[in-house]
Amino acid sequence: PLGLGTLAGKWSGQPTVVVSRATFGLLGNAVPTALALVTKVFWGAVLLWLAAAATGSVAIAGGWSQLGVGPTTFALLVTVGVAGVVAYFGYGLLARVQLVLTIASAVLIVVMIAATWRHVDLTRALGVPDAVWTHVVTGAVLVFSYVGLAWAMSSAEVARYQRPKSSGATGMLWATFGAGVPPFVLVSYGGLLAASDPSLADDIARDPVAGLTRLGLPAWYPVPLLLAVGLSLISALVLTMYSGGFTLDALGVRLGRRWSTVIVAGAIAVAGVALALTVRDLDDVVRGVPTTLAVPVAAWAGLFTGEMMLRTRRFHQPSLLTRGGVYPDWRWPNLAMLVVASAVGLGFVSSSLPWLAWEGYLF
Repeated sequence: PLGLGTLAGKWSGQPTVVVSRATFGLLGNAVPTALALVTKVFWGAVLLWLAAAATGSVAIAGGWSQLGVGPTTFALLVTVGVAGVVAYFGYGLLARVQLVLTIASAVLIVVMIAATWRHVDLTRALGVPDAVWTHVVTGAVLVFSYVGLAWAMSSAEVARYQRPKSSGATGMLWATFGAGVPPFVLVSYGGLLAASDPSLADDIARDPVAGLTRLGLPAWYPVPLLLAVGLSLISALVLTMYSGGFTLDALGVRLGRRWSTVIVAGAIAVAGVALALTVRDLDDVVRGVPTTLAVPVAAWAGLFTGEMMLRTRRFHQPSLLTRGGVYPDWRWPNLAMLVVASAVGLGFVSSSLPWLAWEGYLF
């Protein structure tokens, strides 16, 4: 989905939710666009909450604070402020900042792995029995929800600036590997750490950053850990806010991309503060809402990328922006399929959250 979305952006020069009009119609596309806006605000809030919670955990573990309220609040303000400013000024600043953040995060993650490697017990980890297949499927669904589907509706936002005559295959591969390889390394390493020590696995499940700080690491370690977590989360939050501005514009809000970005950033800040005040366990956030949102996003991604694979001609850019062109106002079969696929998918996921207890009605 990420690769094909990247190709769609390069071909059309438009953000993902605008290109989606060719699949669902210029008016019908309001349904997936509203879904995209909700998804981006939620993921932005989660990223913001993770940055704040990580800062509070490191501050307590490092002895800098007793309760972590001050560092958590400071991290909330700095994270949303920095990300909001970069997203507001747009691609010119975003591309430069993301380059720096990506390199810095990669270096810091290597430092993190090097500092914690002595806690990996390969013999013990590889001796853990294989899980039952339902657990493997559940894990795969979670990873796909976080790595692929969380960004599927944002994949054309930056790719639209690529040269039209550049290689589409190259752009697709770079997007796919760029999004897939770092999480693959971190998920695999996290699995090794957790399998090496069951008590550490429980700590990581509750609070990953706090769990790592309890490993008896050097006194200097909290600083690079905090930077590694903070910079990578700010990098992701910048793209979420930037993409959210386009999404709000695509719904018909005539404010311009910059002020739409400000509104989305404000919504993310409010939702992030709400999470910080109400959520105490990472597990509550990880398992319930993301998979619920991932179901209709997966349905959208299947229809959008399927249409991309069947396409025999390039997009007609003026018709994506104005009614009366080559694309109809409504494409009812695709909209109906979006609803049906979402209904089927929600019937096969479940959540421990009380207000999502209605899911899983097809089990």
